[in-house]
Amino acid sequence: MGEEGLCLSCVERAEIITGALETAGISSKMRVAVTGGSGFIGTNMVDHFLSWRVDVRSFDHKPPRKEAHRPLWREVDICDRARLDEVLREFSPTHIVHLAAKTGMDLSDISFFAANMDGVQNLIDVARTLPKLQRVLFTSTLLVCRNGYVPSDDTDYGPPNLYGESKMRGEQIVRAAGPLPFGWTIVRPTAIWGPWFEAPYKLFFKMVERGLYFHPGRKPVFKAQSFVANTCYMFERLLVAAPDEVERRVFYLCDYPKRSVTEWATAIQRCMGVRRILTVPRPLLRAVARVGDAAMRLGWSDPPLSTRRYNNMLVEAPYPVERTERVVGPLPYTLENGVAETVRWLRDSNFR
Repeated sequence: MGEEGLCLSCVERAEIITGALETAGISSKMRVAVTGGSGFIGTNMVDHFLSWRVDVRSFDHKPPRKEAHRPLWREVDICDRARLDEVLREFSPTHIVHLAAKTGMDLSDISFFAANMDGVQNLIDVARTLPKLQRVLFTSTLLVCRNGYVPSDDTDYGPPNLYGESKMRGEQIVRAAGPLPFGWTIVRPTAIWGPWFEAPYKLFFKMVERGLYFHPGRKPVFKAQSFVANTCYMFERLLVAAPDEVERRVFYLCDYPKRSVTEWATAIQRCMGVRRILTVPRPLLRAVARVGDAAMRLGWSDPPLSTRRYNNMLVEAPYPVERTERVVGPLPYTLENGVAETVRWLRDSNFR
């Protein structure tokens, strides 16, 4: 399993959870509804609240990824207002984590993303009628602005594609809803990884294991990212924080203190016990990227490296996480802890 002491034992995992439980302040009377509960983050979110012994339900149009979640699942399309009203009224949540969304890039019709706009409006309309509801966390995206751009305030937008535009409109729908009988907060997750993930970060782990990843030069690159268990902890902390700390505000979900991509990849390499990662000089990478550009002009649609991919490898964005850190406090998992949990899950789920 790599270097001794790096990958978590069952006892160490229990200690992390127990330590967080002691400071959580979670009420046993909470009833949490997770829309999009069958997705990557949603699956972890349901597990998170189960670990707190909180009454939780998953609302999704797809069956759960974990068979253990099936009794907690209610089938519903967020765009089906009548069905959404039926299942949420039946459960009567005190808190809602809204994760349900439609994703996709390079599309030309914004109606494809109706769930990100009409779905938000449906949820607001239904939520108005829920007598016990205290707070809703609406999940947005970094792509309400172009990649790498740090907005000057919570409503500084510049989406680079229709997906980002649909999420921007979702945020605007929340803000335009007027006085509501419940509190709301908008969250913008960064690059989230961990158990139950898919591409591209699952591929990143696979590339490190197979020796296909290399460090792009010696200068560290810092990208906003979060281990999914930390992400769930941030959601939970924002759900129960004092209203004057969180309501009507935007929070970036990013692990802190920040760690470089080199540190992340090296932690994966060590935990997996594979060969050390090579460092390739950036001038050489730029030359290879130009060859990739030429190959694309000749008809190769997806070369291993192009100038666009090279630039994406190096782009950084110091998203403002100070607000999140102030409200959430210390995170339960370090980078190394998260890598160890993820590698364990990959091996248990027949990663190869």
